[in-house]
Amino acid sequence: MHLLTFSRPGISVELPAQDDHFLNDIFHLVLELKLSDGSVDRVDLLSRDPTLGVWDANGSLGLPETIPHYTLSVFVGLGGQEHQLVASKELYGPELFVQLGDPVKILLSGHENYLDMVFKAKVMAVNPFGQMSGEKSDNINNTTTQGQEGTSLNLDDYPDKPSRLTNLGIFLLTRFKRFGNLDDINNAVVRLQAAVNLTPDGHPDKPLRISYLGISLYSRFKRLGHLDDIDNAIIQLQLAVDLTPNDHPDKPNPLSNLGISLLARFERLDNLDDIENAILRLQAAVDLTPDGHPDKPIWLRNLGTSLISRFERLGGLDDIESAIKQHQEAVNLTPDGDPDRASQLSNLGTSLQTRFEMYENLCDIDNAITQLQAAVNLTPDDHPHKPLRLNNLASSLRGRFNHLGNLDDIDNAILRLQLAISLTPDGHPHKPNWLSSLGTSLQKRFGRIGNLVDIEDSISRLQDAVNLTPDDHPDKPARLSNLGNSFVSRFERLGNIDDINNAILRHQMVMNLIPDSHPQKPNQLSDLGGSLIMRFEHLGDLDDIDNAVAHLQVAVNLTPDGHPEKSNRLGSLGGSLLVRFEHLGNLDDIQDAILRLQEAVNLTPDGRIDKPSWLSNLGLSLRARFERLRNLDDINSSIIQLQAAVDLTPDGHPEKPKWLNNLGITVLSRFQRVGSLGDIQNAIAQLQVAVNLAPDGHSEKRRWLSHLGLSLIIRFEHLGNQDDLDNGISRLQAAVDLTPDGHPVKPGLLSNLATSLLTRFQRLNHPHDAEACISHLLTAAFSPVGSPSVRLGAAQKWIHAALTTTHTSLLAACECAISIIPLVAWLGLSIPDRHQHLVEIGGIVRDAAAIAIVLDEFDMALEWLEQGRSIVWNQILQLRTPVDELRAVEPDLANRLLHVSSLLYQGGQDINPQAAHKRSPEEEARQYRALAKERDEIVEKVRSLPKFQDFLKPFRLGRLFEAAKEGAVIVVNVSIVQCDALALIDGVDEAIHIPLPDLTPKRVNQLQIEFNALLKSSGVRQRAVRDEEVEVGGDEGCKKILAELWDHLVKPVLDSLAFSSDPDTLPRMWWCVTGPLAFLPIHAAGVYDTEYSTEKIQNYAISSYTPTISSLLEQSGAPIHKPFRHLSAIEPSSGLSYIPNTEKELEYIRHRLQNRDYVVLYKADATKERVMKEMWDCNWLHLACHGTQNATNPIKSALLLHDGKLTLEEIIRLDLPHAEFAFLSACQTMTGDESLSDEAVHIAGGMLCACA
Repeated sequence: MHLLTFSRPGISVELPAQDDHFLNDIFHLVLELKLSDGSVDRVDLLSRDPTLGVWDANGSLGLPETIPHYTLSVFVGLGGQEHQLVASKELYGPELFVQLGDPVKILLSGHENYLDMVFKAKVMAVNPFGQMSGEKSDNINNTTTQGQEGTSLNLDDYPDKPSRLTNLGIFLLTRFKRFGNLDDINNAVVRLQAAVNLTPDGHPDKPLRISYLGISLYSRFKRLGHLDDIDNAIIQLQLAVDLTPNDHPDKPNPLSNLGISLLARFERLDNLDDIENAILRLQAAVDLTPDGHPDKPIWLRNLGTSLISRFERLGGLDDIESAIKQHQEAVNLTPDGDPDRASQLSNLGTSLQTRFEMYENLCDIDNAITQLQAAVNLTPDDHPHKPLRLNNLASSLRGRFNHLGNLDDIDNAILRLQLAISLTPDGHPHKPNWLSSLGTSLQKRFGRIGNLVDIEDSISRLQDAVNLTPDDHPDKPARLSNLGNSFVSRFERLGNIDDINNAILRHQMVMNLIPDSHPQKPNQLSDLGGSLIMRFEHLGDLDDIDNAVAHLQVAVNLTPDGHPEKSNRLGSLGGSLLVRFEHLGNLDDIQDAILRLQEAVNLTPDGRIDKPSWLSNLGLSLRARFERLRNLDDINSSIIQLQAAVDLTPDGHPEKPKWLNNLGITVLSRFQRVGSLGDIQNAIAQLQVAVNLAPDGHSEKRRWLSHLGLSLIIRFEHLGNQDDLDNGISRLQAAVDLTPDGHPVKPGLLSNLATSLLTRFQRLNHPHDAEACISHLLTAAFSPVGSPSVRLGAAQKWIHAALTTTHTSLLAACECAISIIPLVAWLGLSIPDRHQHLVEIGGIVRDAAAIAIVLDEFDMALEWLEQGRSIVWNQILQLRTPVDELRAVEPDLANRLLHVSSLLYQGGQDINPQAAHKRSPEEEARQYRALAKERDEIVEKVRSLPKFQDFLKPFRLGRLFEAAKEGAVIVVNVSIVQCDALALIDGVDEAIHIPLPDLTPKRVNQLQIEFNALLKSSGVRQRAVRDEEVEVGGDEGCKKILAELWDHLVKPVLDSLAFSSDPDTLPRMWWCVTGPLAFLPIHAAGVYDTEYSTEKIQNYAISSYTPTISSLLEQSGAPIHKPFRHLSAIEPSSGLSYIPNTEKELEYIRHRLQNRDYVVLYKADATKERVMKEMWDCNWLHLACHGTQNATNPIKSALLLHDGKLTLEEIIRLDLPHAEFAFLSACQTMTGDESLSDEAVHIAGGMLCACA
């Protein structure tokens, strides 16, 4: 026997003689005594020469003089690891003998006051390399002591310095794994590197020492995430493999370690070569190990772990099946009673859980829980891996809860995690893991039952986990992300803006911590995108929704087809596009949303927990498209998808009320279109259930109450039941009461409530209903938050309510509505989207002007008509407005405004011509909105300067009168209220009102229809050779139209202004007409029944048209000093029919110009490039060509040139500084869009814009 002597007299330890292999494995021995008062004393012994059985003592155990209650633990170092021999055995009195197994016997003998105690312990010589991967962190059964640095040795005193350096490095590595002290792992790498450097090539221990170095580098990588470490680890371990002969019995060890390191790098960089090579190495380790070898289960386990990782990346069913097979075989090869069996069971359970998460076979999750529970049951509470196994079990219980919603599962998961935390001392490196897992589980339970205590506790636990995790720890991003998600959950419930800001902050921190190549990048992008959407819906900042869409698009792009997360990321992207469409109205967004969500639905099998979400969002997207395009197929398909979402969601699920609400409002939309009473009854039923299921305090309850209230009001309007009206108002009032001031949805809720109150006022005539209605609409319209479209809708309702109740706020309502229109048709939107919003607005400007006229506010009416029409043209012209006065005061601000305006004028293009990168349409639109927002901010800053308060605001009345200097300006307003003309006459400082009592909107619309039919039947929409010439003036239908225009419009105007028929002194007259009058030939109005009739406008004035009064002012700028130059583009070879008389036109022009400078581009010479170039340099323009009006997208209307179309969109961006006069001898140049009659969306209008 070998004798070990301590510094305290009378104490000794005996170990029975073993073979030399055992003695060489012993590195150090520790005895620890823990007294009942909690104090600890221990002695740490270091082997000096184990072959001789000699140990040096480093301290003494302070054993008590009497025998109290105490705990004795014995640790022995084997193979570089510290193993507990006596598992903290509690001793009382004369307990002389404890049988724990063989073969090591330790005898403690004392003097007269001590009892002799004999312990037998089973020591397993476990190979440290075989346990590297294990079950997540359940790799090495190590219980290294804390606070003891170990004996400081002068290693130069030893003849085998590399061996001692290796031993010390292994000890430091082991202690690092137990306590996570970075100094230990750094020192371990240094010692092991030194050992390798001192070991000559060819030395038999060289492969082993290289392998130890690789393991230490791998361990540091797992802690810090530095790529250099894992790269170097793989290099070292590959070298160890190469230096170990294939027939060497230890060959599987370095192969397995190399495979595990390659797996770790794959999990970081997502390089498929790494996972393929990892599996090859791990399979080789298994193949080289004979059945019955004690390490075979370990190699099988490692192989199974790598197969799971490849499965999670590629989704191949063969991989998960093979992984489970490896883990099952590892369990089968590990007998009952083997201390490693619990680890094997835990890994098997985890692999079954992984398969369940992909395919959601309930047998898998049930079996996983069984295996994981067995692992927990086999693990004593004082085992260092008990908390890990509890955590794995909790994870599987949480997974089953996510699928089935059984509260017992999430309750049990939380209990397991709370136990894991209680078993883990403060300072333990894994404690943050358990805290984070517990926080996530509490968040899940909160989502199920809505107990605020859970979400508060969740955030607290997750914050603790984050605080305990160093910034450079590889798990820091995941823990920050979990914390951000819990803030999101609390925000969804309480609506506190601080929570969503905190969530976004955490997700942005995550983005800063992980590189673009990190495999978790798509997940984090999705989380950040989701948080930004929520803040956008609360605050309405367009940057948030644009950034959300951008992040979610990148997440989709980074996710390969076939990846199990592809459907989730497509669904999230689709949802974000739906939200943006609802705010901006870009049709491309809703089309893309439907495509993405349909794809997400197709990729998600029935039974998956997230399928109802994608179905519901798909249904909402289809409904949104229906409301825009009015295609019944969309609303029917929407209801099918929403019903499926409801059917797939079990009762009690927290999302069930949301799906029911979505279904209810969609059925309500169909009722409003189709009118089936079954739909309104079904809608109310669904919405009532949604409200009943929503807990008090739920942030969405206000919306659901509002939808229920609206549905009851609509049923009242059809069936007349007073209870429906009263109950509807009650629900709408409750929705308003639940919404704090400043919330972006409040304007919409107030507007809905006001509408119902007006309905009741009209039914019961209660004055307080009328007053409350006006008050709510005023508040909604002037709200500083909320969608401009909603606020404009509130203003329109306010106008209607004020008219209905004869309220004194009528003009204020009109003025408010006019002021909001530019916000709805915002410069940051594309021109088609602005036009679409203006179509939806309808004739509100004309109606407001008519109301002002009725109240004798003629000047106000004129200003409103000017502000609310040709909005898009005015926005474009503003981008070219000189800023000389501003530059004199604030040159930097002026230059910035010019730069941003220039970029917007060119469509937001600011790309280096040499750059190879081409932005996507999405990126271009986002850049354009950002520029528009920046310009808005610059303009507001300019207006804050002295004398610049009206900078870029519409012209005031005094300035508008200047337009009449060259002739009378007649503004004709067509409204359902009444029709009138307002005339501006030079020298008269007020608008002259001319009533038009015989002109009605209905009759004007009919005249337009008849005139269009005449033009179509006559073929005059196309300038080409016809079978016979058509005399339009001789057509009876045309005569009738022209006569009506004379009788009901032109003659009353001429009579009021006292115009006389004098062909020698014909004055100029500018017609600025509204509504459908814009498409009628007022310039030809007259009576053509007899040849000698003088009642024709051409006998009284020379008529011209202008889309706005401001256009005349824009044209009357500084004179052009450039020498005269004329351009004629004649009959380009567009492939269409021959245009007659173009040669005659050209000859006439040549004759009139004589020797003046002119350019002719004839047929093939009239290319787009040549025409555009010459247009810039010319004063006069003559175009004789075909044209086309695009009814679907008016700005794509075009002139047809030799090599393509010169579109209206291109024309308005030309900026023709020398232009004076354009003659458009082309078809369809003023056809325009009937739905945009006040916007002059035709080629002639675009030419005016370009020439301004």
